[in-house]
Amino acid sequence: MNGLLQLIRQNPGQVSVIVALMALFVSFLSILLTIVSLYLSRQHNYKSLTPIASIPFSDYENQVAVKIKNTGVGPLIIGTFRATRGKRTEDDLISLMPELPQGMLWDTFFDDLDGACIPPGEQLGVLQLSGNSEDRRFGEARDACRRALAEITVVLTYKDIYGRRMPVVTKSLRWFGRHFA
Repeated sequence: MNGLLQLIRQNPGQVSVIVALMALFVSFLSILLTIVSLYLSRQHNYKSLTPIASIPFSDYENQVAVKIKNTGVGPLIIGTFRATRGKRTEDDLISLMPELPQGMLWDTFFDDLDGACIPPGEQLGVLQLSGNSEDRRFGEARDACRRALAEITVVLTYKDIYGRRMPVVTKSLRWFGRHFA
């Protein structure tokens, strides 16, 4: 310590150079730490903003529905949605469904899901038919839809907001056929 004080007393002009170099070093170090911090933050976001797709469905007396749900923490961007029954493949479910009786309409259906985005924790109704379970015409239409859905397998490809492809989700809808076994 005494040697440093003696050096400062003997060379007062060099003190400002030493202080300037130390300030430059501290500035460089703070820039380096900022870059590392930004990199680590980006890596964290990249890993943590991951969507997780599931294909839940509803099979009630008054409703038949198929949905895509994002159970992850990042937006889910649908790449492709394909529904297959036998040798026929469509990019929607509605094309594989039977005709509804006159005056009966679908609550929800999509004819093209490719590119759709589902926020975290949300779901997208792909197909839904609702009605009065006491109505004989609705019951017949619901059962026809159940039979058709029971023969379908859906395949969903999707990605996250960074464009990373996520695992393909394949789900058979044979559960709808349990009423006819």
